[in-house]
Amino acid sequence: MNQRFLVLDSFRGIAAVCVVLFHTHIVGSITESSFSRGSYLFVEFFFVLSGFVLAHTYGFREVSFRRFIIGRTFRLYPLHLFMFMIFFILELGKLFAYKQGFTFNNAPFTGPHDIKEMIPNLLFLQSWLPNFESHSWNYPAWSLSVEYYMYIIFFFTLFVRSRSKYIVWLVLSLLSFYMIVENSKVLSEVLRGLSCFFAGALAYILFKNIKEKFYDLSKTLFSTIEITLLIMVIYTISYMENHKGVYASFTFLLVVFFFAFEKGFISHILKAPFFQLLGRLSYSIYMIHAAILWCFTSTAMILEKVFSSKFAPMIANIRYIDFGNIYINNFAVLAVVSTVIFASTLTHKQIEVKAQEFGKKII
Repeated sequence: MNQRFLVLDSFRGIAAVCVVLFHTHIVGSITESSFSRGSYLFVEFFFVLSGFVLAHTYGFREVSFRRFIIGRTFRLYPLHLFMFMIFFILELGKLFAYKQGFTFNNAPFTGPHDIKEMIPNLLFLQSWLPNFESHSWNYPAWSLSVEYYMYIIFFFTLFVRSRSKYIVWLVLSLLSFYMIVENSKVLSEVLRGLSCFFAGALAYILFKNIKEKFYDLSKTLFSTIEITLLIMVIYTISYMENHKGVYASFTFLLVVFFFAFEKGFISHILKAPFFQLLGRLSYSIYMIHAAILWCFTSTAMILEKVFSSKFAPMIANIRYIDFGNIYINNFAVLAVVSTVIFASTLTHKQIEVKAQEFGKKII
């Protein structure tokens, strides 16, 4: 029950970096590749992995709601609150600049950063309330909004007797996938979470029941499967068109299931210290990158004003960064990712770890 899935942790770290690339827009760089443009789908991987890990951690033991909710809250909320405060401070900076005649895209405290969006964000409700903007303030937090209350739904399914809870998980997952395929606009982001999370929980049940038989398979076979799955991930994210999210979700289910065995060549690589570090930092990478991207883009906008050169052009209503040279632009991508990773080491140590330790003391 204490097993930690090291390879899946590393995979989560890589997925977080890919989400950073998706949210980064630098002209002529790797951020504009078809893979980077489709990397928003790695959020589906996060949902699948959450279901898998929570089924592993809580699915087969007694746990009180108090212990469960304190553990989950101190895992997610402190960094979320910290980043909300950072964005609030940045918005005050925008307000100061606005009064000096300089505008960063939108007027301060409007649109996604409207005052009315604050309470839903602070309560993790932005993705559940139809009259509010899910991608408001620190926009990656929309998935935390989904996850937090999904955790609570998951907890109460644990009271369903014996294996009947698996039927509940299956119904929740299949119904959500069906509504996604039918292009339901009702809580569409919540459906992304429910479909993947409970499918991931079911994948763990399958893993738990047959893992002993699979461990006898050769490393060569596992290596072949892992390489095939990586090709599938790249193809699905880069080139799939219709129902891309659904195909990606099922691909990630296979990835989580097979990489959980940690037996192939790719798994061996993903146990390297650097990838393990990315895994530990994955939550911080995901949560802080939007603020760092805002700072990079705002700096380009200021340079544009100072040097009267198009360092921050608007292309298709999206603010890009462009230093006029493909090599410099790709170096800028490296600078963004490196800054995010470095800053994540600080937030992970000073906020995530300390908050979880405090939560354990309360428990």
